[in-house]
This record gives sequence, structure tokens and C-alpha cells, in this order.
Amino acid sequence: MNLIGMTYYGPIGGEGWSEENQIGKLWQRFNKFCETKWVSIEDRVINPKLGYEVSIWNEDEFKETGGFCIFVGVEVDHLEEVPLELFGKVLPAGTYAYFTPRGKEITTWEDDFYKGWLIKSGYQLSAVGNYSFQVQCYEDDRFKGVDNLEESEIDIYIPIEPAK
Repeated sequence: MNLIGMTYYGPIGGEGWSEENQIGKLWQRFNKFCETKWVSIEDRVINPKLGYEVSIWNEDEFKETGGFCIFVGVEVDHLEEVPLELFGKVLPAGTYAYFTPRGKEITTWEDDFYKGWLIKSGYQLSAVGNYSFQVQCYEDDRFKGVDNLEESEIDIYIPIEPAK
């Protein structure tokens, strides 16, 4: 999957799901780009109703600094001529755990997955080099915003492999 969008690296700060933490501000920057410069990418966007948020981390770095990379963007059919403000990201093929949290589950799915399902599943995270990642997919018609999570749902993709 090819994505183009914007990135942030560092600690997130703020409380949970908020438009005021670093992830919320990153989405605001990307949405402003889309409002003013959509024409520069629209011909390659696969589905303009889908937005992706990718969290990328190295466990040792995260434990030491609390920092990880957040990428927000859209899926595109190619990465040539990416506008200067944006970055390209290629997500690798592989086996992914896929699920759809709804309502309150949107704020608890990470604990449910990492401390529950993953431990019991016979799978482990599939890292790329020393980095793990997870993908959240937001569809316009299904995600109603951080102020209306009860009426929302998102899709989650996490690369996994059989436990060793």
C-alpha cells in the first residue's frame, strides 16, 4: 500500500483522543493541505473518503524517549512527484490482524489487542527491521469525529506472524 501524507515524531502528549494533542494537530495540518492543495494529489488518490493513521515505533526508543512516528495520509496508486510538504510511505505486504472497533472500543482497542488477543492468539507482531507499526483507517461515512466516538467505527490493521 502506498500512502502520501504528513508525519510527526515525538511524544504525543495530551489526553487520549483529542484534536489538541500532537496527532490531532497533525490531522489538522493534513486536512488544511487537502483543503487548499487537493488538486496536486487528487488524480492519484485511490479513495478520497479514506484516511490512514500509521503509528511506527521502535520498542527501545519508545521506552527511552516516549517518542514514536505518526503518519497521516491517503492511499495513492504511485509515489512519483510527491508534493514537497508531503512524505511517501510504503506499507509492506504480509499477514495483518484486522478488526473494526466501534463506539467506546475505539478508545480501548489497543489494550484489548496487545494485552488480550495477541497474547492468546499464537501470533506475535511482525516487525520491519527493528520497527513495529499499526494502521488505523478512517472512512468519512463511518468515523464521526473525536467528539462523537459513540457513533463511530474505524478499521485497524496490525502486521502479525506466527509466534516463535
